[in-house]
Amino acid sequence: MADFGMQMPGGKMQRGPVPDVYAALMALACVALVAACVVVYQGAARVGPDGNAIGVQDQNNIKLPGR
Repeated sequence: MADFGMQMPGGKMQRGPVPDVYAALMALACVALVAACVVVYQGAARVGPDGNAIGVQDQNNIKLPGR
């Protein structure tokens, strides 16, 4: 039957797309990147002026908490 291009009913079930290993690694990398951004933001907020993570301290008057 295969010689004539005919297919048996139910011979090959159609499956939807399945994520592979690379998709899982990409998702894991995105989670790690978000976690790293959170850690860096919290660290910058500790040493930034008035708890501002993106603020810039005065060059001649740097103040760190706890000192």
